Amino acid sequence: MNNNRPAESLTYMLSQTVKLHHYNTHLMLRDQDVHQGQPPLLFALSREDGQTQSELAEKLRITPATVTVMLKRMEKNKLLQRRPDPKDQRKSRVFLTDKGRVTLEEVRKALRISETQCFDGFEEEEKVILLQYLQRMQANLNRFVPPER
Repeated sequence: MNNNRPAESLTYMLSQTVKLHHYNTHLMLRDQDVHQGQPPLLFALSREDGQTQSELAEKLRITPATVTVMLKRMEKNKLLQRRPDPKDQRKSRVFLTDKGRVTLEEVRKALRISETQCFDGFEEEEKVILLQYLQRMQANLNRFVPPER
């Protein structure tokens, strides 16, 4: 890392902070049968239960193969279940189970704890400014379309 280039330093720090946040949250959830990468899928289903695998892949911006692996593991842990689409038997729809809903609440609790730890010592005004910066960064990245290979 070249400390003479602020953008590289900022990108590095942002990346490391996100990784550490995910890791700490994962540690809090290790007894809940939730693995890294699965909380966003739980949240997606909590917003709209009964999505197809392809809908989940698109919303989470991950490959369908990754979704398949995640769903198999989560189904094995009884967090969700797949059911045939009543209108199109070639498709299956994914639903949270009761255990999945309870686990989702545990995930939310862990994220609240992690957020409290992360922002310990921050003033409210600092958090508002950081949120505004992150929203601008997200908007910038959402405009980016990678070139075709």
